[in-house]
Amino acid sequence: MKREASEHRLKHGMVVTVRNLERKDASLAVAYMQTMYASSHFLARDVEEWTITVEEEAEWLTKANNDDKRIILGALCNGQLAGLCDFSPVSTLRRMTHRAQCGLSVAPEFQHNGIGELLMRILLETARNAGYEQMELEVVSSNTKAVNLYKKLMFTTCGTIQRGMRYKDGTYADLDIMMCRLD
Repeated sequence: MKREASEHRLKHGMVVTVRNLERKDASLAVAYMQTMYASSHFLARDVEEWTITVEEEAEWLTKANNDDKRIILGALCNGQLAGLCDFSPVSTLRRMTHRAQCGLSVAPEFQHNGIGELLMRILLETARNAGYEQMELEVVSSNTKAVNLYKKLMFTTCGTIQRGMRYKDGTYADLDIMMCRLD
């Protein structure tokens, strides 16, 4: 799905451009995700599990841009990918086509500037305009900053998957299932 690029001034005068990521951004996206998986224990993958090539990412971005029910957006600041968000259908089965699932991340050096909230607000509005009636996500229960952001944006907790993630050291994290009505 395509969305027109938009420019936003955030805290401390930071300017970000939010736009679809395209084929030409594939190497930027691969490097960004490599950094994110290496730096955050709140994401589902370990860094060594991120094995996507630039060409595979380019194909993925092209496919998303040509799908009217899926989107991948980046927040760019001075040529750097500062944040990334996406949504896609929960299922293509008719009884579930009203539901979208989403993901959101902000690079560590860009956190606490409002990028996450900006991206999620854009994502929710875009999903609403695409005909979705609700947005869903899973978030590590102890990721209080993310949970609080989602609650601020009217997400509610539907349940918790106890021990939903297991780390290499044998410890676990619970996952909250959250949803936001879009209608």
